[in-house]
Amino acid sequence: MPDLPTGQTLLALARDVLLNDLMPLLPEEARLDARLVANSMAIAEREAETADYLRKTITRNLEELYDSQAWGERPKDLLRRFARDLRVGTFSSCEPLERRAREILWLLTIAKLRRANPRFLAANGFN
Repeated sequence: MPDLPTGQTLLALARDVLLNDLMPLLPEEARLDARLVANSMAIAEREAETADYLRKTITRNLEELYDSQAWGERPKDLLRRFARDLRVGTFSSCEPLERRAREILWLLTIAKLRRANPRFLAANGFN
């Protein structure tokens, strides 16, 4: 069990202090840098929030794609194998496999956008 407050909570608190308490005290020429730091903190917070879910979801999908052939492979190795298989066209010879690979790529893309640019997703109708 993690200690409280969590890293995510601390990041959110620090970002709030930066934006609401410290930013008004900064000279105008330093505010853009402070906003950049605050945005970086928000990205780090979202990454911490979704990292475990993403790892489990993608790993489970890759294990299903590779069926019993993936038994015992580490998540990082499965992702490398998937990338290699995409590069060499392994999935293009079988329509169901190609469709499944596309679904996994879609999950990865949405998850990365959710962490890095959730406003883009919201603006384009993805929740």
